[in-house]
Amino acid sequence: MFSGNFDVKAITPRARIFAAILQDFPLVIARFRPCASARLLPFLLGLLAWLCAAAALAAPCTVREQDSARDLRSCVTALSADEFARAMPIAVQAGAASKVDGNCYRIDVDGSGGKRVLDVGIPDAYQLQAYQLAAGHAQTVLQLDEHSRFAERPVQHRRLFVPLQLPAGPSSIFVYYHTHAKTPMVARLLTQSQLLVDEAESSLFNGIMFGIMLVALPLLALGLGTHDRSYRLYAALVLTTLLFIAQLEGYGFQFVWPDSPVWNMRAPLIAATAMLACHIGFALRFLHMKSRMPRLYRAHLLVLALVAATLPFALLGPIDAWVVTLSAAYSALSVISAREGVRQNIPAARFYLMGILSQVLFMVGLLTCSLWWFNPLPQISVLSYPKMGYLGEAMLFAAAVVSQVRQYNERQAEARVRRLAETEQLLQAEQSKLAALEKAKQQQLQLASASHDISQPLASLRFAIAALAQQAEHQPLTEHIDNTLNYAQTLLKDLMGQARQDQHAPDTIDLHAMFEQLTQEFEPAVLQKGLRLRVRRPRLQLDGSALLLYRILNNLLANALRYTARGRIVLGARRRFDAVEIQVWDSGPGIPLDTQEALLQAFQQGQQGGAGFGLGLFIVKKLCEQCGYRLRIVSVLGRGSGFCLTIPLSAPD
Repeated sequence: MFSGNFDVKAITPRARIFAAILQDFPLVIARFRPCASARLLPFLLGLLAWLCAAAALAAPCTVREQDSARDLRSCVTALSADEFARAMPIAVQAGAASKVDGNCYRIDVDGSGGKRVLDVGIPDAYQLQAYQLAAGHAQTVLQLDEHSRFAERPVQHRRLFVPLQLPAGPSSIFVYYHTHAKTPMVARLLTQSQLLVDEAESSLFNGIMFGIMLVALPLLALGLGTHDRSYRLYAALVLTTLLFIAQLEGYGFQFVWPDSPVWNMRAPLIAATAMLACHIGFALRFLHMKSRMPRLYRAHLLVLALVAATLPFALLGPIDAWVVTLSAAYSALSVISAREGVRQNIPAARFYLMGILSQVLFMVGLLTCSLWWFNPLPQISVLSYPKMGYLGEAMLFAAAVVSQVRQYNERQAEARVRRLAETEQLLQAEQSKLAALEKAKQQQLQLASASHDISQPLASLRFAIAALAQQAEHQPLTEHIDNTLNYAQTLLKDLMGQARQDQHAPDTIDLHAMFEQLTQEFEPAVLQKGLRLRVRRPRLQLDGSALLLYRILNNLLANALRYTARGRIVLGARRRFDAVEIQVWDSGPGIPLDTQEALLQAFQQGQQGGAGFGLGLFIVKKLCEQCGYRLRIVSVLGRGSGFCLTIPLSAPD
């Protein structure tokens, strides 16, 4: 670049205003309402018409030394290859005239002379040739191709600049270049100080944009406290977007691979392809397409397959038109998918749709219009549209992620409260059941006692009847009374026998049937995760509540499934001296000894986290206390954990 000291005061008021706008941009987005956009639409259309009129009524191409950085859009004339060859014969020797896949331009200026640089508005090119014609004399100013290293640039800058020595009076500059997607020329003339100011403004904008995205990366990579893969996919999308924009700005060639010009020309297509793949992956997960939108899911998979097939060709040669076509097709598909997500009331789908529309507006609308027809906002560089589109999309997608996580956390909190309430209701129901059984037993004991008391006078009556039976005239009466007493004593005997049996008939738990039911419930989820489930079904029966024991084992197996990434889960039972021990083993990460007691408290999870509520072991502890069971934890870090439940053979009901 030009020599000279950089002056911070050279930053213009426009740059400071621009920084303030970007600083308040998130607040503006947060307060966005659809009705506001309707009120702003006439204003935006009027502003667009004013900018187009300003471009059409541009001042004549007069350049003076004291002028500010000069936009040459009114001085540039596009030429065909033949017109370029006729106007600049020396270009024929360089081969530029035979190139029909590039852009040819003539720039006519009339100035007071002096040293300037011509900014052609692109960071790199397969070929760039510049010629100057003044006073009938033509000279070659610059010749670069895709094999030219960064050190060969006459102006050491991340964008391409052509050094010029303008004579006093009229002169013409002829430029031919071939770059990605036939990007049109956005030419400007700058002096040394103007170049420094321009670099300061550009670096300020890029720094703010990169800073916003880099701050979001670690938050998104961690999933904002959740373990949904869609947030990590969006982190990958933000990262590839940063790489793509950095390549568009020329930072890669300037700082990373200055001696690899061929790779530098392939990098934008590769970054764009990777960015498109990450975008598709994020959309598939964020909008739950596989279950909610099966047709759109298959369409996205087709586009993803095309993107994967495109990547090897992007490494071999320029396929700009195909990548642009594929991106435009996916943009239309993404708008349809986002609209369907809004229709199905998917959480945060409205923010997602707004982000897609932001990207479509700048990339498909303004950028495509500038590439193939004209720049509708001539005060803005064509290469600024991708940055503005991706920045708006990143911020709105970040708002979508935050909104979805907030709703997810609210649902989790409601589920925690509901699950605790269900556990309390279960305990209360069991306690009420036990109280009712105890009351019934007491009533049966009272009835048995009354029956015993009644049987005593009945026995005395039988002795009296035996004395009457010795008299013949009382024989029929005594037989009737004796039969009646036999019937009454039989009823009382049955009542006492039933009471005795109820006192020794608690609920029975069939472990074999219970283990079979648990196997049927958990085996599909275990196989889906790639684990193995081994269940040893014992032929044992226990006294106690089958409902509470099933709830305890269900929680232990759910915890083992959640925290085991590979290996197996084992469920079995062992006979002890005076008890039965049910064991649940896993091959997970293990639990440190100093945290085992803490995990038995409510809302506590292991270091690996998980998608649960931190209530599983707490519920197990409460149910064990209710049933009189003893819970023991055995764990080895890196090898797994075991939860051993000891049930006394004479366990209380």
